[in-house]
Amino acid sequence: MTKEEFLDGLMKALASTGSQSLIAENIRFYSSYIDDELSKGRSIGEIMEELGDPRLIANSIKVAAGYDDVFVGIDNETYENTAGKTENYEENENYSDRKDNSFKTYNFSGNSLIIPIIIAIAVLVVIVAVVAAVFSFLAPVLLPVIGVLILVALIKGIFGKGNYKF
Repeated sequence: MTKEEFLDGLMKALASTGSQSLIAENIRFYSSYIDDELSKGRSIGEIMEELGDPRLIANSIKVAAGYDDVFVGIDNETYENTAGKTENYEENENYSDRKDNSFKTYNFSGNSLIIPIIIAIAVLVVIVAVVAAVFSFLAPVLLPVIGVLILVALIKGIFGKGNYKF
């Protein structure tokens, strides 16, 4: 795949967003990235293999930007597999076997974070309650022992410095 083919595929995959600024920003980014990597002496093949399918990148961009149409038009499109052979998504049995459950997207908006926050607070409350219960159970024994140890240390400190004889 060439740089132009990659950028064209990315642009087509992002077109369903209708956001020209999103498309332009990502085309500039990936064009610049490819140019930078080429200037470092890497081959276009290595770079394209690293980047992968531009539509998968576009789907990640769409999810990150909050678009719901992540896989619009993917069923009948052709793609170039890693061996360089052009295939159709419907003809590729590996793809069709996992088409329904291959990609799961998670939207972490404010509403979906309520349950994890409540769980975290509940766990914190349980931990504090357990520590308080253990301390309250041991306090009647530990406080007098600690008090005696402090008193002994004070007495040793006061009488240990001088040559007091009784």
